Amino acid sequence: MAILHVFVTGRDRRHLSELRNKFRVVVVGARETDDGIVVDAYIPAERVDWLRNKGYGVEIVEEVETPGRERQAEGRTAVETRLKRGRYGDVIWGGGYLTVDEVEAAIVLGEKNHPKVLQRIPLPNLTWEKRRCHAFRIGTGDGKTRPAVCFLAGLHGREWGGPDILIYLGMRLLRAYRDGKSIRLGHEVFTPAQVRTIVETLDIVVFPQVNPDGRHFSMERSAMWRKNRRPAAKGRGSKSIGVDINRNFPFLWRFDRHFAPNAVGSSFKPSDYESYVGPRAASEPETRNVIWLLDRFPNIQYLVDLHSYGETILHSWGSDENQSDDPLMNFQNKRYDGLRGRIHDQVYREYLPADDAERAARMGKRMSDAIRRVRGREYKVKPSVGLYPTAGAWDDYAYSRHLVDRRKGKIIAHTFEWGRSRASTPFHPPYDEMREVMREVTAGLLELCASVAKEIDEAKPA
Repeated sequence: MAILHVFVTGRDRRHLSELRNKFRVVVVGARETDDGIVVDAYIPAERVDWLRNKGYGVEIVEEVETPGRERQAEGRTAVETRLKRGRYGDVIWGGGYLTVDEVEAAIVLGEKNHPKVLQRIPLPNLTWEKRRCHAFRIGTGDGKTRPAVCFLAGLHGREWGGPDILIYLGMRLLRAYRDGKSIRLGHEVFTPAQVRTIVETLDIVVFPQVNPDGRHFSMERSAMWRKNRRPAAKGRGSKSIGVDINRNFPFLWRFDRHFAPNAVGSSFKPSDYESYVGPRAASEPETRNVIWLLDRFPNIQYLVDLHSYGETILHSWGSDENQSDDPLMNFQNKRYDGLRGRIHDQVYREYLPADDAERAARMGKRMSDAIRRVRGREYKVKPSVGLYPTAGAWDDYAYSRHLVDRRKGKIIAHTFEWGRSRASTPFHPPYDEMREVMREVTAGLLELCASVAKEIDEAKPA
């Protein structure tokens, strides 16, 4: 069955929202153009005429390529050679995407080569396929007292490049610190002094591969697989495997109660290919590993999660539009249950203090500027809500923690949607293009680190 990547237009915003919420189309993004909103989607070829008959405009971008195992095997061989030699440099990184095992092996290698500044951290919950995940911390401190930033990737199986980006970031930073050299990423440069300040001022906590089961299945069997690999309940069959990790966090998880009808594209049906939320909030080991990591490092001030695609940097909220005037209009207030998620209706908007809104937008702009300096790509900065409000998403959960429990620290959360919408196979572009993405996103993440480290350094008493 041929799967097509298409751009879809509709009569208005509500008509477009029906793509996901009513017709269960696989929608992966949206953007505003001079002619209105354009939705990125994946559909079987036979549904093109069906959608047009429903009043939608459909532009076919390409037939989705499912990378063959021969090409994947070639990539694995090249990466295995690099791992054995311990060679992670900007020039010789090539050959293809890291496999699930190679991501883990790279962390082991990093700890072996840089034991004084890299700590490998085992996560407590085994995945459904019994994999043990690891995060790592870069820094010269004890991991308890310094301000920290945290980077995640790989929540969705089909988004292959996120783990590669974070391994690449770690290796470039570690090598530059060890050798006392700068990091050059296209036209963006981080000096030896900046590198030293980052490593000696911050804790950088990295969880590069949150959902290894889903990523492995995507790379080996089904390139478009998004969820984890939670087994189907007895008698339900293979179509009911998996949970969307990014709809499983304990933030407005009961979307049927908290949101207006059909306001979000989540589903309680295990057979939903994209957005099954799981049997309960934080039911999945992958979700609980992220929560454990945030609890383990209460000093985290900023958190960035890498997704694809669309060249955007998102920040809170994703549940509804922001407002800074009415503190009582917030996600904990049951009075507003059943009203959330209707964009532009002015009935409900999520409270976000003006200082936090400005802080998130300012840091997003700094990261976007750093990305542009690499090779000229423009990443737009905006709230996460976009076209489709979300329930149970990691970024809203991360920011909301300090509001639910005052003992927890405030985390400013950003989501990177890396990669071009019009790229060939945008979830896993050809690796020559992926290398360019790795450089530009690394520049954005290092800019966040450098900005936070500089603020801390300048705040020290003279």
